[in-house]
Amino acid sequence: MRLALATLGALVLVLPATGATPPFKASLRTSTTTPVVDQPWHWTVVARDSAGKPLVARLRLQILFGSLVVGCWKGTAITQCSGATAGDWLPFKGVKRGTLTWPAQSVGTKLTFQAVVNARRTTVRLRSPVTVRPAS
Repeated sequence: MRLALATLGALVLVLPATGATPPFKASLRTSTTTPVVDQPWHWTVVARDSAGKPLVARLRLQILFGSLVVGCWKGTAITQCSGATAGDWLPFKGVKRGTLTWPAQSVGTKLTFQAVVNARRTTVRLRSPVTVRPAS
């Protein structure tokens, strides 16, 4: 099965209060907003400095139901969890990619995939809506 690569999510420019040059640019791309249960779903987070060079950063992956964290990355997989600071930090430089497999219990529920990116003493939240479809 071939996944169509749809560029989704948010491009976030982080502006400091002083109006100076933004500390970094971050973006989130996902393969689709309607993944299929038990099928690979791809995500990519990019962090660059204001000159466009790869930036050393870290990210935390979370699944939201409304504004509540219901899942997060711990160890090697997404697990059930709660709380805004839930999940392990994943270090990276410039680009971090991964694949998730959505469980059957998430079918039909409107969720949000969130990447919390931290670099240069600034944190941004990148979000993409997700509604999981049943396998055909």
